[in-house]
Parts: sequence; structure tokens; C-alpha cells
Amino acid sequence: MRISKLIILFAGILLLTACVKKENINKNDSSFWNKNAKFSQSEEVLKKEIENKIEKLKSYLTENQYEAMLITQVRNFNWVTAGIAHNQIVLNKDVGAASLLILKNGEKYLLCSGSESGRLMDETLGKLGYKLLQYNWYESNPVKDVRGKMLRSVVPKGTIASDVAFPETKLDAGAIKALRLTLSDSELERYRWVNQQTTEAIQEVCKKIKPGMNEYEIEAITSAEIRARGIFPTVLLTAVDERIYNYRHALPGGAVLKKYAMINVCAEKWGMPVAVTRFVHFGELDKELKNKIEQCAIVNSKYQQATKPNTASLEVFEGCKKWYAEAGFEGEWKKHHQGGAIGYDDREWVIYPRIKEMMYNRQAFAWNPTITGAKVEDTIFITENGFEVLTKAADWPYIIVELDGKKYPQPTILIRDAKTLEVVKKEDYIIKAN
Repeated sequence: MRISKLIILFAGILLLTACVKKENINKNDSSFWNKNAKFSQSEEVLKKEIENKIEKLKSYLTENQYEAMLITQVRNFNWVTAGIAHNQIVLNKDVGAASLLILKNGEKYLLCSGSESGRLMDETLGKLGYKLLQYNWYESNPVKDVRGKMLRSVVPKGTIASDVAFPETKLDAGAIKALRLTLSDSELERYRWVNQQTTEAIQEVCKKIKPGMNEYEIEAITSAEIRARGIFPTVLLTAVDERIYNYRHALPGGAVLKKYAMINVCAEKWGMPVAVTRFVHFGELDKELKNKIEQCAIVNSKYQQATKPNTASLEVFEGCKKWYAEAGFEGEWKKHHQGGAIGYDDREWVIYPRIKEMMYNRQAFAWNPTITGAKVEDTIFITENGFEVLTKAADWPYIIVELDGKKYPQPTILIRDAKTLEVVKKEDYIIKAN
């Protein structure tokens, strides 16, 4: 009898343990996804945006005497579908698994294998008026490729432009890139959301991580915070302590956090990437690091001041040399690229000697001035009336740079107490650029 009671008691304990574990698993599963990170636009708004982009493409085709454009690059596919259709299966490749054929007369086709056709036609492209050109997965290979013949069944004569090398087409990779540089109102609405959510995610990481964690752990936490918002990280640069000083592009290497960490990401949704960097320091900053982050803030303010529509990017490049010298760090610009235009690529272009790119109204930029051990990086959007910092989020310390009578808030390093790990509340403070 006693043995039976013990067996029943033991079974009860196992059952209770299993229930607790199940409850914890369910709790963790449900709390991982950030349910507050929601965004939607009406079908009417998206349809209008897509129609406008198709009209831009048709005009380009007419001007360049093309009969059609084939779109396979992931960036361009996202652009022309307003980010609601996706052809990227292999996440580290920019050549998608499906192509869009858009004719000068406005006809639209989806060219792909049966692996992609059902999903794309059922969920998005069928509703947008695309017709299907489908081949078997084994009919596109070095021995036999039916895709060129299929294109010619729709466009028998004339030139078909393409953004990637493709049978029966003429490569014109830069065509759509030029069309996608400026953002419409509906694109900006989506882009603001991605910027805000990405910034909140990495600022949350800076408040969560602790000394003793290694860079791989911090990278995993960062990725999880971003993915929990439905956003995809494309760059994850995570470094701590000495590695921040030693390497400009510090991929995680396993170093253990002592007191200083950098979280530097690019992340995207709907094909629209954001660039942002934040730092956290356990204990007060020493004078050298404090000076470096302040001087980075001043240089970034000068970047923002100079970023105006109808300005040659070469002016910015030449200016940055002087800005670093004025900050007391002449030649520091040589040690890392300084950033440039952003929007549908992590950088549509970066500044460099003799660059010929122009800056346009309604274009996005991400500058990233660095001085060994410190960096300021935000994403901004410019108009004829000024600029908007898209990666500005609440509850973060700022340095207010006063430049030519105007104030430019710049993110500084978050300070946490070395013992309690609590955030040390700091008042924003003003420094003069000159």
C-alpha cells in the first residue's frame, strides 16, 4: 500500500512538473512575438503606389526604346510591388526566385517555377493583375533553359531590359535603382515604422545585456528583438570593449562584455532597410571616450546640415575632411566609409572621391561618422524644408549640438550603473559645434 501511494505521489509530481513546463513554454512562446509591433496600409493606398511605379517604368521603357522590363533583383521586386510580394527565398541572395515582366503597354506577367507561382499568384500578384508564365523547376539550368523562349512568347520583337543577366534580355541593372531613390508618402509611412521599431529594438538590447555575456549572446538577443517585430536584420555588428576600438566592422568574435558594447544594425521590412547604431557603457565614461562621442556628434550634425536636395554628394565628401580636422581628428574619415543614400538597399551609394551622385528631394540617407571607439549613425529623410531623423526613439540620452544657430540632437552612449546595472538617467546637454 505504501509503495502504491509513493508511485501515485511520484506520478503526480511528474504530471505537475510537466504542466508547469508546458505553461512556461507557452508563456515564453506567446511573449516572444511583439504583438504591439503592428502596421498596415489600405489596399487602395498600396494599389495607387504600385500604379504610379508602373507608370514610371512605362515612361522609362518608352524613353529608352525598350518593349519590356524584366525584374528579378529582390530590391526592385520589393519596390515595384510596394513590399507586399516577395521573391527572395535564399536570404543572403539579391537575385530572387521569381521575375516580373512589365510591358510598355502596361501588361504584367509573373515568370517563375511552380515552387513560387501558387504563393505569389494566390496571395498578392494575381490580385494586382499579373498573368502567370510558369515553367517546371528542372527547365531552368545550364543544359536547358526555357525562360528566354517564354519571354519571347509574350514579347516576340524588340528589346527586353533586365536588372540581372537573363536569356533574351539586355542587362540594364541601374534602371530601376534610379527610379526608387525618392520615396512617396505611402513609402515614407512604412519606412517611418521600420525605423522606429528597429531603433526601439536595439535600444531595448542596450538595456537588457549584462557584463559577462559574450558577443554571440548579444548578437542573438539583438536578432531576436528585431525578428520579434517582424523585421529582418541584414547587418549585425556586435562588439565589446577593446574590439570596438580595434575593428570598424566588428562581427561578433566571442569576446566577453566588461563595460562597453556596440550594437550596429541594418534591418529591413517591405524591402526597405534602416541603419542605426547605439552604445551602452557600464560606469561613467572616461574623458577620452566622452570627447570622441561628442566630436562624432558634431561631425554628424554637419553631415545633416549639408544633406539637402539638389546638392552634389561630392560637396559632402569634401566637407567631411574638414569636419574631422576641425574636430581634432584629421584623416579619421579614411578609416571607415562615411555612409550615403539608403532606401531600398543598405546603401544605395556611399560617398567617395570624385563621386557624381546628386541628393534629391524626398530621399533617405544614413551617415555614419566614426572616431576610433565611437560612432554616430542614424537614418534621415530630407525634403526641401529640412530633414527628419527617422531613427529617433524615446527614452535615450542625447547630445544637443548647436551649429550655426540651430540645434541638432545626436544619440550618445547609454550609461548603466556598473553594480546595479540600472540605467543612469542623464540630462541631455548642449555643446557648440565650433
